[in-house]
Amino acid sequence: MKNIKSFLLVALVGASFTSCNDFLNLEPLNDIVLENFWTDKSDVESVLLGAYSDLEKSDCVQRMIIWGEVRSDNVLEGNGTGEDIRQICRENLLTTNSFCKYNAFYKVINDANTVLHFAPIVAEKDPNFLPDELLAQEAEAITLRCLCYWYLIRAFHDVPYVTQPSIDDEGGHEKFYVPQSSFDVILDSLIYEMETILDVDGNFKKCRAVTKYPTEDANTARITKASACALLADMYLWRGRDEDYRKCIEVCEEVTAIKKSEYQKLKEKEGKNCTVELINGYPLILDAPSQTPGNSYNEIFGTGQSFEALFELPYNNDVKNPFVGDYYQNNRSQDVGQLKAYDVMGKDLPNSVFDQPSDTRYCQNMKDIKGNGASYAITKYAYDEISLSVTGSGTVSTSGSSIRNQVQADFIIYRYTEVLLFEAEAYIMQAKKIAPAGDDSLSQVAAVNVLKDKAFNLIDAVNRRSIVADGVSKVPNLSAPKTLEIIMSYGANTTIGEVETLLFKERRREFLFEGKRWFDLVRMARRDGDQNRLLGFIKPKHGNSTGSAVEIKLKNPYAMYFPMHRDEVRNSQGVLKQNPAYQDEEVNEKASH
Repeated sequence: MKNIKSFLLVALVGASFTSCNDFLNLEPLNDIVLENFWTDKSDVESVLLGAYSDLEKSDCVQRMIIWGEVRSDNVLEGNGTGEDIRQICRENLLTTNSFCKYNAFYKVINDANTVLHFAPIVAEKDPNFLPDELLAQEAEAITLRCLCYWYLIRAFHDVPYVTQPSIDDEGGHEKFYVPQSSFDVILDSLIYEMETILDVDGNFKKCRAVTKYPTEDANTARITKASACALLADMYLWRGRDEDYRKCIEVCEEVTAIKKSEYQKLKEKEGKNCTVELINGYPLILDAPSQTPGNSYNEIFGTGQSFEALFELPYNNDVKNPFVGDYYQNNRSQDVGQLKAYDVMGKDLPNSVFDQPSDTRYCQNMKDIKGNGASYAITKYAYDEISLSVTGSGTVSTSGSSIRNQVQADFIIYRYTEVLLFEAEAYIMQAKKIAPAGDDSLSQVAAVNVLKDKAFNLIDAVNRRSIVADGVSKVPNLSAPKTLEIIMSYGANTTIGEVETLLFKERRREFLFEGKRWFDLVRMARRDGDQNRLLGFIKPKHGNSTGSAVEIKLKNPYAMYFPMHRDEVRNSQGVLKQNPAYQDEEVNEKASH
């Protein structure tokens, strides 16, 4: 929530969580705090809100985007790029790179672990701390902890897995150095925890997460049932068992049920002025409810805390977004920041990313700064308002935009369109499971076609919202053709592989520069069992001179992940093991000394 920080008592607990080293943020709580602090439910709330505050600090937010975006085919180094970012852009990852440090996430994890340790104790002391309140706050803490580990394992693969807080000095050196657990072990644990708090197997009847908070801001700035479902759906797709795809669809449908209920209330309240409409049966913000496209951007990324937001980190006059102003379009010079858009996405329209000139996301995401097709600033989040125009041929162009004077853009972690595309991906993977190559059984073909149609309907809904004709969003009551028929002729002969390709293209268009693309490519490669498709996407941006070297590096599957920082490996006194793809660098460096 925008005012969330006014409720924090972080000054009271901040000193007790100061980093003791660069490995894990596990310094014990001060004895005075232990004795005097944990007495009533407000103390639990304060430390819980402190975890949110720690998550939105620079060290976390920068890494969320950099880990998930910079190595992808979306971005290049821009102006004044820092050396560490430059090396990541060039796929030259060193164990000394500062973005290989992850201790900021363990700060949030320790906050969450501390809440989970003390909350039941406080509940015994404070009769006003009701059982349902305890369960809800435990659910928030667990979800925040799972979210942090979710970023960590996708970035590093194997990391230390800690579920107990550091609250005393007992245990000596060993307590502060925890060996890594494997990606799969941690993922299984995260899914189990999220399924438990959501009560997935019980049809969500005993879900512990809050569905709706009393204050509107909190519904996007704090963990809710819908955002917890989004996180779990994401995890299901990475684990990829048959039952995972089924459960992914179930949790996504639960989110849709929540959003449809909210839509009905909003429609009753706002009537004809409501900018949310059902598209293929799913409630989405129209991009052009009137004659001027750009509305969905303005609500989602400009104003923030939109109808579609599930979980976003809030910023305001006091605490500014630590990423956008420096890394995307520079709000001071109105030029390219440290990162810029891969120029092919801009100058070759329509191209492999934006197939349709009437796709408003093209203008919402990037801007040709020089006017020569060579330097495209990233404008997502950097604009606080945008208006677009549509030519007679249907091409969208920018007619007006406003760069943020103060960088207050909320950072979105999950929004509703991602849930729709999660569900589409689950249908596609179900279809691929029952359609082995060369099998033309009529029953199997029929089953695949049902799943294929469901996936396409979801993808089409997300795409349709951003396609305009005559300045008006194409919604069903306008009798417009399915917009994706422009991209490819969808029908009985469309293969499930083509629909999968379409899904990942739509994910790229919808979530450009939001810290999603590299993780998408890694998930694709894990599923393929090789890095060939991943390399096909990223090699062109590296050019002929370095593309071959990048290919050689990324043939090692561990190279898709970041190395552990050298200092953390050394400080662990043998407990932490370096990512196998980067061990030679460690050996060579030791030899040089």
